[in-house]
Amino acid sequence: MPSPYNTFTIYEPKERKIVSQNMQDKVINHLVARYILYPVILPCLLDVNVASRKGLGTSEGIRLVNKFHTLCKIKYQKYYILKCDISKFFASIDHDILKNKLQKKLKDKDAMKIIFDIIDSYSPGLGIGSMTNQVLAIFYLNDLDHFIKEFLKIKYFLRYQDDFLLFHPSKKYLQYCFEQIKEFLGKERLTLNKKSRIYSSNDNFLFLGLNRKGNRSKYRNVKRNIKYKLKLYNKKKLQLRSLVSTIMCYKSHYPHMFT
Repeated sequence: MPSPYNTFTIYEPKERKIVSQNMQDKVINHLVARYILYPVILPCLLDVNVASRKGLGTSEGIRLVNKFHTLCKIKYQKYYILKCDISKFFASIDHDILKNKLQKKLKDKDAMKIIFDIIDSYSPGLGIGSMTNQVLAIFYLNDLDHFIKEFLKIKYFLRYQDDFLLFHPSKKYLQYCFEQIKEFLGKERLTLNKKSRIYSSNDNFLFLGLNRKGNRSKYRNVKRNIKYKLKLYNKKKLQLRSLVSTIMCYKSHYPHMFT
């Protein structure tokens, strides 16, 4: 059984509980992820699931978003995007459902016991910050990926952990997909947050921190973020150096806002 986690809260970019481990558990965690989980889990994952995998990540996610926009514009001209975000994803992962999914893939009983001990070492859900938990999290939604691609027949789809996009020429069909996905996630003990919605191809929205034009923030978001950081600092939830680095970063990108 792993040693107790050191748990702390971060407030940037949003409030999250993060777990850290001692060095011995961290080494074991990496070995378990690389030599037990990866060989079993990676072959069953779709390439549109781009998080926490070598050669993929945010850069591949952004590349696919741009590619799908271009293809849909050429093919359909007018199209729609269903943008979904799961509420409190890591904290909502159900241990029993996850173990049942793993039992279908893992046949070694000793390896299974190690993984189950890691899963049960944190509750509720999985802790953010552990390599093993990152791999387990991308695997937890693998059935959803296959459901969207194979049952809903969405050709242009990608997911980064709990954030995902569906592209389609029919808004009505995406509304149907929206309801189907909510029903599917309900069986996984997950819910979509209130920000999940359908966008027109002309709308500008953020995915992986970037909007359609490749910019990170609109000016009003910058001002709102700075006010939020000031509020955290005044409540002693944010260090001065973090506040200063945020302001200096924005100042370098948007100098005219500070003149």
